Amino acid sequence: MDKENFKKAWQRILSSDRILLVSHINPDVDAISSLGVFSDILKSLGKKYFSFAENKNDNYDYIPHAEDIISSKEELKNIINKNSELGDKYLEYFDLIITFDCGSLERTNLGSEIELFKNKFVIEIDHHVKVSSYADIEIKIQLASNTEILYYFLEENSIEINKNIANCILSGILTDTGNFLYPSVKNETLKISSRMLSLGAQFPKIVNNTLRNKNFSDMKVWAIVLENLRINEKYDIAFSFFTYEDFQNIEKMNLEISEDAFGLIVSFMSSLSEVSTVLLLKEEKRGEIKGNLRVGSTDKDVDVAYLASFLGGGGHKKAAGFMMKGSLIQENDTLRIV
Repeated sequence: MDKENFKKAWQRILSSDRILLVSHINPDVDAISSLGVFSDILKSLGKKYFSFAENKNDNYDYIPHAEDIISSKEELKNIINKNSELGDKYLEYFDLIITFDCGSLERTNLGSEIELFKNKFVIEIDHHVKVSSYADIEIKIQLASNTEILYYFLEENSIEINKNIANCILSGILTDTGNFLYPSVKNETLKISSRMLSLGAQFPKIVNNTLRNKNFSDMKVWAIVLENLRINEKYDIAFSFFTYEDFQNIEKMNLEISEDAFGLIVSFMSSLSEVSTVLLLKEEKRGEIKGNLRVGSTDKDVDVAYLASFLGGGGHKKAAGFMMKGSLIQENDTLRIV
């Protein structure tokens, strides 16, 4: 564990008056839960803070402090400028910014503003493979979830874990491990989860709001992805796709896809016994393709983070992602990328 940076980060937090907590665009449960942990801590310290994650939806009301998260950059700017009148330099209101689960500034949707942040002191806490350096204190440890890092941070700094924090930590671990099914789960992950239960984390409530909370639109997405599932025996890979037209059709039905839907689908695909690797491609925005890679259920030693790195992405050895320019074109039984 990065004990030295845990201590340095905590001292910086204690000496700061106005703090901005930030996670990534379209935040998942682990991101929301990470914000929840620090929201609880900063409230107990009496700190002035704001919590931000662009495009946060309303499906996270079971996570403590999720209702406080600002989901629009314009809203964040307007709230701060009501008192400070800093204009486009509104981040100058803060003396500390803490990012969670963001390997790059682009993931925050505040990249240009943070780069202009004259009072610059940024702490980064992330559980993925390093993509770029942008923080004054980097805490990057490849663990099962971001909230697992936060557990060690709290332990090292002797910060009490109450029921709210326990729920946040367990929520992040459960969802980022597929309820303990992913290879990223270690003995310590299970020990931490057990301790969170002993401290009041509500396992049934979390499961009912995640694993057992599938809506109609997510089911439609599953149907399309499974219909498009293919196996390439030459490269020992299974792949599927969700085109821009598929997204448009879902939108025309006035349906909203949950942020975790595709993560759950690609994890389900990884249970295929015939392949060593699985890939899901999706084009939510025209000309922008996102790819998710997972190791299959065979015993072959495949490093999907290494594969993703060739396309400018990254992640864990067993789970990684990337972005690329192009469009998915489906013609009869064939998929082309143009």
